[in-house]
Amino acid sequence: MPSVLRFVAALGWVVLAVAYIARSSFVAAYADKDLARAERVWPDHPAVLSAQAMLEVAQAAARGQALPSSTRLLAARVARAEPLAAEPFVILGAEAQRNGNRMASERLLFNARQRDPRAPAARFLLAEQYITQGRLREGVSEAAALARLVPGSIEPLAQGFAGYLKAAGVPEGMAELLKSNPGLSQQLLADLSTDPANADLLIELASQEQRTAGPAPAWQANLITKLVEAGDYPKARQVWARLGGRASDPSETIHDPRFEGSSAPPPFNWTFAAQGAVIEPQSGGLHILYFGRDDATLAGQMLVLRPGRYRLKMKVSGQMTDPQAVRWRISCMPGKASLLDVPVPARALDLVFSVPAQGCGAQQLALVGQAADAGGSSDFLISDLSLLDAGAS
Repeated sequence: MPSVLRFVAALGWVVLAVAYIARSSFVAAYADKDLARAERVWPDHPAVLSAQAMLEVAQAAARGQALPSSTRLLAARVARAEPLAAEPFVILGAEAQRNGNRMASERLLFNARQRDPRAPAARFLLAEQYITQGRLREGVSEAAALARLVPGSIEPLAQGFAGYLKAAGVPEGMAELLKSNPGLSQQLLADLSTDPANADLLIELASQEQRTAGPAPAWQANLITKLVEAGDYPKARQVWARLGGRASDPSETIHDPRFEGSSAPPPFNWTFAAQGAVIEPQSGGLHILYFGRDDATLAGQMLVLRPGRYRLKMKVSGQMTDPQAVRWRISCMPGKASLLDVPVPARALDLVFSVPAQGCGAQQLALVGQAADAGGSSDFLISDLSLLDAGAS
C-alpha cells in the first residue's frame, strides 16, 4: 500500500501543477505563456500571483521537495488580493497532504472546492486522498468531476486507479462506481486489458457488473487477444468463457456447432468472411454461397483441444463447382503445423485426426475457399457438425 500512496500522491502533484497553471482571463493567459511579461503588465494581479505560486508547486514537485516558504507567502498575497480565491487553500491543502496531515488537508481542499467548484486541483487531491483512505465512492465522484473539468485528465486518472486496483484488489462496489462514471471506466478497463497479467483482476471487476445484451466491450476482446499473443491459450479461453457468462466446459470442442448465433466474441466463436461469399445460418447448419473469385477464409474459430485423437463429422449438401474449391483445415498454434487439410466432400465428412502433446497449445479451425482459374460458384449447406473425442488409438 505505501507504494500506491506514493504513486497516487506523485500523480496528484503533477496534475495539480498542470491543471492550475491554465487560466481563462487575459492576464492569466500571459501568466501561462510568459509569466515574466505578465508580471510586468500587472505584477500584483491575483492570477499572476496564483500562476507564480503554482509554478513553484510544479518545481517543488519535480524536485520531490516540500514547498518553499515563498510559495506560502504568495498564497497569502493571493488570499489578501482575492479573499474568495481557491488557490491558497489548494496550495496549503496540498502541502498538508504531502506532510501526512490528512485532516487538515481535507478541510483545506474542501474549502477550496466550495470556493471554486471548478477548481480541478482541489478535485484531484480530494480524489486521491479519498481513494487512498478506501473512501472509493467519494473518490470516484471527485475524479469524475475532474474528468469533466480538465480535458485529457481521464488517462492519468485511469492509470492511478489501475495502480490502486492492482495493488489493493477490487473492493466491493467498485464496479458500480465505475458504471456511474463511464468515461473513467472505459479508460481504466482499456488500460488494464493491455496486460494479460491483469486477467483475474478484470474478471473480478466484471463479476460485479450486471451483464447486458449486445456485443462484448472492446476491452474484453483486447484482453483475450493479449492472452493469445502471450501463448496462454487455456487462460484466454477461460477468460472468454467467464466474461461472457458461459460455463467453462472442458468437453466443449467447437463453440456453437449448429450455427445458432452465439453472442460470444472471437476468437473462440465463429468469424465469417465479409466478402467473396454469402454466408448465413440455416436449419441448424451453415449455408454458404462461395463465388470462387478470391481466396477466402469462409468461417473459422480458435480451438483449445487437449492432446489426443478427435473425430470431425458433418453432413454436406449442395453443389461444389470444384472438388478442391473449399477445404477444412486445422492447424496448430503458435506454429502452423497442419493437423487436417481435406476438401469438403459432396455428402458427408467423417475422419479422425490427432493433436500432439507438444507445440500445439491451440488450434485454428478454418473453412477455406480457394479460387480456381475457371471461377465458378459453390452453393452448399454444412449441417450436423461435431468434433468429438475419438479415444486412444
